[in-house]
Amino acid sequence: MSHDLSLYTIQATDTIRTAMQKIERNKHRVVVVLDEGKVVGTVSDGDIRRAFLHDVLPVSPVTRIMQLNPHVTTEADAARRHEIIKREKVTVLPIVTDDNTLLDVELAFEPDFDA
Repeated sequence: MSHDLSLYTIQATDTIRTAMQKIERNKHRVVVVLDEGKVVGTVSDGDIRRAFLHDVLPVSPVTRIMQLNPHVTTEADAARRHEIIKREKVTVLPIVTDDNTLLDVELAFEPDFDA
């Protein structure tokens, strides 16, 4: 299943406010940060809360707070990807090519956008 990647991704040049809006919409508490289509990090709702506690402004770029070296996989088998999600305790697992270009995301659960 291919997902609407616009719900789960932001650009490295986007603001923390943009990350907050995507996280609110996707219901997975995290977004994947891309730079020219390649995965460069993640931003979680916890990263945003910690940033605000340190007076980082919502208009700051996400690169100020993103986590580098996120969990990614090139695994083609969905069952194995779900094992990685459970083991690493992530809600969104980016599926990438060998050069880290984002192909899709594996989700810990399918969101109910009507809720």
